[in-house]
Amino acid sequence: MMKTFYIFLFVITSIVGHAQTVTTILDSPTEDIDDALALDSEGNLYGSNFSGDTVYKITPSGEISAFVTGLSNPNGLAFDSEDNLFVVEYTGAAIRKYDNEGNLLHTYPVGDFPSGIIKAFCSDAMIFTYADFGNAENNSVNELLPDGTIRELYQGAPLSVPVGLTFDHSGVLYIGNYLDRKIYRLRPGKNELKYIATVPDSGTNAPYLAFIAYAKGSLYGTVYGEHKIYKIHPWFTDRVEIFAGSTSGSMDGDISEATFSFPSGIISNKRENTLYVSEFSGVGNVRKISLRKKKCNLDIKLKAYPNPVSELLNIKVELSEETNFRIKVESLFGGNVVFESQETYDGEDFLKTISVENWSPGFYRVLISKNSCRKSKLLIVR
Repeated sequence: MMKTFYIFLFVITSIVGHAQTVTTILDSPTEDIDDALALDSEGNLYGSNFSGDTVYKITPSGEISAFVTGLSNPNGLAFDSEDNLFVVEYTGAAIRKYDNEGNLLHTYPVGDFPSGIIKAFCSDAMIFTYADFGNAENNSVNELLPDGTIRELYQGAPLSVPVGLTFDHSGVLYIGNYLDRKIYRLRPGKNELKYIATVPDSGTNAPYLAFIAYAKGSLYGTVYGEHKIYKIHPWFTDRVEIFAGSTSGSMDGDISEATFSFPSGIISNKRENTLYVSEFSGVGNVRKISLRKKKCNLDIKLKAYPNPVSELLNIKVELSEETNFRIKVESLFGGNVVFESQETYDGEDFLKTISVENWSPGFYRVLISKNSCRKSKLLIVR
């Protein structure tokens, strides 16, 4: 089985990649979207200002306006099948329902500290969480029926201030814990959670998993203090990798170079070719990540040897043109970068030798990238 596992990992990590791009669609000091995001059927993007009292609306053409104001820490957002918007008031102990003009249709008093929300997979019921920092036993996942009835789906440990909610294509619900960054799967009709992964944090001052989203067979999660977006594979245990981000910043462009500042809300569009990300940075940034693959015109040949390695690693690179490129080595399942450098290819074979003696044993990915072109190899360190 281990041999088969090695072969499988080699196949999935040796493919030439095609870059995605990041653009900023909102950069405003006055309209601050810092929390949950939601899309209506017309492609309008809605975002909540948790540190304020407003839910904003951004049209596909980029026009922004206040959709609803006067809220108490607006948190989770979700639409039903008729484009009515449900807004969770974290400190208002309520979930409010608005029509597409911003008129209040109904208020559901649900009790203290409601947080994340998502439309049920097969109905217009709403799935929402209680995220209580003071009493772990109050943390739960619940179903809000149209008549106001609340049905508990799961309560207590291992939930730890659950906020992030998303469904996969089969209607399986995934739940992200804000405090310990653990993600669980809750199967329909079963009152049990299955552990999926822990999204890493390196000891930052904001080690929290804000929200999660699902697209193209993977989960995506935002961690404030890491300034990163992580990609989580839902059918493997603890298979996590860095998807985007590095240090705090607001650089757009190729996803390998783009930076984020306290990424927060995250959502995929219906076609799953775009992710939208809000930032809890105080300046209202909303970022758009294109998941569309772009053609790579640079031929990259990469060798990493010996493999497995225990002392010195040789990275040999050959490119189809003279250019600068980047080398990055990261742990395959944790996403921690252990080596990174900018290099120049001058037409001759390029060789870089790196000591791995201080690296922990395990699986790593050696990545060569230049703008929209990437190639990676699996590396085993013993």
